Amino acid sequence: MKELNLKPLGMEERHNKIFAAWKELGEGDVLRIINDHDPKPLRYMFQAEFNDAFAWEYKQQGPAQWIVEIKKLKREAPLTPEQKAKREELKQILKKLHEARPEELDKVKKGAERYFREVAPKELAMAEQELIQEGTTRTEMKRLCDVHLEVMKSGLGAKARRLRLPASHPISICKDEHKIIKRNLRRLKALLGKLKSAGSFEKAKKQIDTLKELSHFFLETEKHHEREEKALFPRLEAHGVVEPPQIFKEDHVEFMAKKKVLSEIAMAQGKKSFKEFLDTVGPVIEFLTQNLKDHIYKEDNILYPMAYETLEKSEWAGVRKKFDAIGYCCFAPADFVKEKKRRH
Repeated sequence: MKELNLKPLGMEERHNKIFAAWKELGEGDVLRIINDHDPKPLRYMFQAEFNDAFAWEYKQQGPAQWIVEIKKLKREAPLTPEQKAKREELKQILKKLHEARPEELDKVKKGAERYFREVAPKELAMAEQELIQEGTTRTEMKRLCDVHLEVMKSGLGAKARRLRLPASHPISICKDEHKIIKRNLRRLKALLGKLKSAGSFEKAKKQIDTLKELSHFFLETEKHHEREEKALFPRLEAHGVVEPPQIFKEDHVEFMAKKKVLSEIAMAQGKKSFKEFLDTVGPVIEFLTQNLKDHIYKEDNILYPMAYETLEKSEWAGVRKKFDAIGYCCFAPADFVKEKKRRH
């Protein structure tokens, strides 16, 4: 590891020292930078200059000093003319799905289905990223994702199942958590029907207790999203995969707002009529049970396989270390629990 303390240096000298030191590094080497402010502009410079050939990790974030470690990765070869043509073809298919009128959509879907069977999750993500960079809004892209996921479901599910990883791997941990979250989403959906059947607070005491329990559970699952955003997404971004994590982050913000509303409704029940309570809680439950389930499907079948294709094998240990530091919610990996018991 090469270390540079930039604090005593002027701006021009800092720039020269950083890029000279980077040039000397071999693949897999790390440049450790100590600075007196957030070196985020340097990250943008590296992204422009080196694209996906580095991994960026903060070790200290202020207030007196900032420390970042930048690992030199293998630089991916530029796309061949054939790969560029395939990327453009994929983008055109995505555009057709996006622009199709309702009466045309089934026909366009059938035309796209055969092509999508062979598309790798990372290639799909990079095509989506280029479309966003070319002007498609993230809101439009999220709607488009729902359409092409419907087309790709059978093929994506098969590819995701072929991804065999040890239980201690960050992707396995996230997917195991997803199983528990989906189980509780099913409970939440069934609970809404039971609340409607109860007809009054007096007859719904048991269901209200379950609602409180589930609302607390879903607030606790924010640890899952926090680990993705702080441990996994920065690694993807360091490899040039920027837009897909942003779309997932926007989903996380929306889910957190709905989870808070669900908790507030559960705790404040009895302050309104039972009908008003149902009219308020019903749409929130319906939103979470549908949209969070779809979000999990996208993570299991696109985000995680894409991340596995993108990150270097050596990077996953760092992701796991950050997972452990942030902590777990509804599920903790066996090796983490065992180590925690050993220490205590």
